[in-house]
Amino acid sequence: MRFIFMLAGLGVALALPTQARAEVFEMDGHFPAPFRDVSLARSIGIDRIGGRDGMALSLALEQLLSRRGPDGRPHFDLIALSRNGPDADAIVSGMADATIRRSDVKRTVEECADKQASICPKKEKVDITCTQEVVSFSSTLRVARSDDGRILYTQTRPQSDTIVTCPKDKTRRNPKDSIDRMVRTAADRFVDDIVPRHERYRIRLREGRDGMDKAMGQAFKDSIRLSQRDPAAACAQWDGMNRDRPGHPSVLFNLGLCAERDGDYAQAERLYAQASKAQEDIERVRDLTIGREDAQARAADH
Repeated sequence: MRFIFMLAGLGVALALPTQARAEVFEMDGHFPAPFRDVSLARSIGIDRIGGRDGMALSLALEQLLSRRGPDGRPHFDLIALSRNGPDADAIVSGMADATIRRSDVKRTVEECADKQASICPKKEKVDITCTQEVVSFSSTLRVARSDDGRILYTQTRPQSDTIVTCPKDKTRRNPKDSIDRMVRTAADRFVDDIVPRHERYRIRLREGRDGMDKAMGQAFKDSIRLSQRDPAAACAQWDGMNRDRPGHPSVLFNLGLCAERDGDYAQAERLYAQASKAQEDIERVRDLTIGREDAQARAADH
């Protein structure tokens, strides 16, 4: 789904330093899951996940999928699979395995040249032998519809970590901790793929005044400041500017943000289409439209 890339782009707006004084609109909305076909299932069951770490991944998935969402309920009805039913709409299966490969590696460290001195007068570089452990983890998860077996999702995600331990190290990392972390990461990524999100996000207003005369430029600058205290008043001013002198891309874009903020995604899409360089914003409001429709449909079923 496109919104994954959009949210990555939003990080720019979210991470703007305070001193940049960038003006933003803060909004919230429902975004569809990247694998929407899976997200539309009403119930989900976890079948066997094979491999040495399959049980750990299965338990991590159960824990995450049972979490309550913004409406106070888990997104899916989590079904315990059995021969006698009930059957879940979608079935998760897969494999999870970790391996540890150990080897010796050379490292150069500084040691005191005079071993007897209480205060080291001189240090020298020496080569020592350390132990390197490469932890490799691979998980494959698949989701199929229970009624016809259609595959809705399949992903393989490798992870790795390298641990180097030298003889005089005071602390030692345990490969098991790395495996536990990778199992949690695999579960997190899977749930992010199949569960819609209700997000609070911020989008930066456009402040460019190229093409405006002096009076309009000053009024537009003032309206940008006003937007942080009274967004509705700023939106009304931009609407007036667009009626008097239609077509300025900054005004059109900000009016699109006003519509998006009010949940009028169709109007927001039209305004972004008229503004230049707003394809990412068009894609965002299209995803917001889908996300809202999915959320409303799910709420109606409960």
